[in-house]
Order: sequence, then C-alpha cells, then structure tokens
Amino acid sequence: QACQYSVLFEFSRAMPTREPTTVFFCRHGETDWNLGKRFQGHIDIPLNEAGGRQAQQIADTLKQHQIVAVWSSPLTRARNTAAAIAASSNAVLCVDNRLLERELGVMQGCTAYEVRGKHPKAWAAWKTQTPFPKDAGAQGHGAALRSVLLRAVGTASISVLSVGPGRAWRVVQVGYEAHLRGLRGMGFFKDSDSNEWGEDMAATTVLLCRHGETDWNLDRRFQGMVDMPLNSLGRKQAVMIAQSLENKSLSAVWTSPLQRARETGGIISDKIGIELQVEDRLRERNLGVMQGRNPTQLREEFPSIIDAWIAQIELPPEAQAEPASEVVERIESALFDLAAAYPGKTVALILHGASIRCLLKRAVGNARITTPKNVSMTTMVVGPGRKWRLVQVADVSHMPKPTKEELLHRLKITSGSAKL
Repeated sequence: QACQYSVLFEFSRAMPTREPTTVFFCRHGETDWNLGKRFQGHIDIPLNEAGGRQAQQIADTLKQHQIVAVWSSPLTRARNTAAAIAASSNAVLCVDNRLLERELGVMQGCTAYEVRGKHPKAWAAWKTQTPFPKDAGAQGHGAALRSVLLRAVGTASISVLSVGPGRAWRVVQVGYEAHLRGLRGMGFFKDSDSNEWGEDMAATTVLLCRHGETDWNLDRRFQGMVDMPLNSLGRKQAVMIAQSLENKSLSAVWTSPLQRARETGGIISDKIGIELQVEDRLRERNLGVMQGRNPTQLREEFPSIIDAWIAQIELPPEAQAEPASEVVERIESALFDLAAAYPGKTVALILHGASIRCLLKRAVGNARITTPKNVSMTTMVVGPGRKWRLVQVADVSHMPKPTKEELLHRLKITSGSAKL
C-alpha cells in the first residue's frame, strides 16, 4: 500500500495548485487468466481479445475528462490498457514500477477453488483482507487496487480518487462499469474477479453513538466545531454506553476528531479493547454564527436562522453554516469506506448531534425528526455497495432514567430557552 500511496502523492505534488487532483484508477482489461478465474500477481499475462476491446472502451470514456498524464504498471496487461488511454487522450504514458501488481506467492496461477483447497490459510487471509501467513510467499494482503480500495473491482472498471492537497486522499467512486458494452455493460453478468474471488458482500452494522454531555449541552448552546470537552456527567455517560457495547462484538471504533467525541470513543475503545481510529470526515457540522449561542440568543439576534433550524429546513446563507448536503456526503464516504473494510461486521462511530440529524433528515425526507440525545445509539445497515438504511433511531435504553433532583437541576438551567 505504501508504494501505491507514494505514487498518488507524487500526482498531487506535480500539480501547482492547492486544489485536489482527480485520479482515475483503471483496472486493466480482461486476460485469459481473468476469464479462467486464476490469480495472476506478477505473472505477465497479456490482454485477450475482449480485454483489448475493454481497454478502448475505457479510453473512449476518459477522453472527455481532459487527462493530462497516464501512469501504468509495467506488466503487459496494464501497459496495453494504458497505451490505449494515452493515445485516445493524447497524453504522455509513464511506466512506473511502484504500480506493479502485488506478489501473490502460492496463489499465482491457481484458481480460487484451488487456493481454497490447497492453501486455506492464504484463502482466509485474502477473503478477510488480513495479512497473509508467512508460508504463502505473498506480500501485503491482496491485489494492488484491492489494497487501496478495500474491495475487489472488475476488469476494465474505473474507480475515482481525490488526492491532495498534501498527503490526503479519499475514494469518490468505486468500480464504475457503465462504459463497458455488450452483455457485461448491460449488466447481464458480473466480472468473475468481482463476484467470486473472495469479496464479502455482507452488509455492515454501524452503531452511530452521540458523544457524552458537555457544559454547553447543559447550557443548550450550539457547539458545532467549537472543541468542548465532556463534563463529569458526560464521562459517566461514556462509561455506560461503553458497557452496553461490550456485547456487540465490535470490530472497529471510529470517532470524530473533536474532543468530546474523542473522549467518549477513548472510553469505549479502552473498555472493548479495540484501537480508536480518528476520522476527520466524522467531525461535527460547522454551524457558523449559531456556535456559542443558545436558542434564546438566536431568536433575538438571528430569528430567521432559529426558525429554519426548528422547521428543519436548510439554514439561510447568513448562518454561514456547512450545508447539510455536504455533511451527509462526507459522512457517507466514511460509512462506505468502513463498510468495505468490515463487511458483515459490527462497528461503532462516535459523532455529533447536528451531523446525525443531517443523516436522519436524508433518510426520512420531509418527516420531522428529533435530535438524538447524548450517548444515544442509532443503528444503520450499510452496504453492500453505496447504500444504507436505518434500523433503530436514538436508542437510550442503556441509560438510567434521570432522578428527580437531576430533572429539577436541568429545568433550572434551561428555563427561558426556546425549544429546539
């Protein structure tokens, strides 16, 4: 993977702009070994007749995108595909050894059936996308594109990445095949590499957990991107949700980078025994001028903004807030990456009220929703592919009912505030 990434960042550095670079990851056209479902690895198999046609179909599709450079693996099947693209786009072709296919050791030359029978440990590692056993003679954990995209893609497919500025990149689209003509292009059958070569197409269960309470939650102030820590009750709440997650068989815990979510996620990961992954795409929605103000203050200073918030419609431009559609887009991209990495597993995401609210509105359309409470748990099913659905919303059954003293304390603090 490190070798693949170094090429991506070289693309970005080569462009004298602070804007991200669009990179089309194209898998080579078909070979006879693809057709026979044999792992190729470093074995240099040429394109077959269908593969040559597929290469030209990729080239015809990419011509409209003003390609400025084409880089290729040195293996014949990739070079021939790249040559068709470069000729069609009138772009320079560069062969780079860092784009070489992965060495697949004992799997090379074998069919999937043969690997399952002769090398079950290697097959299990391939299927689960975990490191190969030492006796497999393979490097890494799969073929090159699969290592980066965390899923298998078909021959002659196109995947789109956005790279930069700096050493940042994200997947925009995976496995686009609409450019392919004939029965494959019409969807009558799938490429053998993408449906029978070990990709687990099971859906992923995602538990969206809102962070514990902060003093600004208690004061009913909008936080947005203001980095508030948990208060003492918030830390206790985090312990309670961690206890409820112990029996969920979690495979991963991802969190927003903001302190209140990171603290909650840290308590959960310590309890579960799983390393916490910080993901910037899970950050809270930037709420602009709403940040630091409570509903009463917004009613006095920005009545149109609080009216839009309560009506659950798009905030007006004067709010200077991140559009809800952009919040959904970045969180969905994280969800789809997570689902590709953990198919059939259960994972927890620690994020924020306004962000979860944006996802819920996307799911229910014009119906009204309630912003989830602190340490509530919303259950989603994500995948296979780029789809998701809600199963349960804002469950707080793991939390004890507040005492009479706690209710009176909250009532005193929030008295005079407008209802959200």
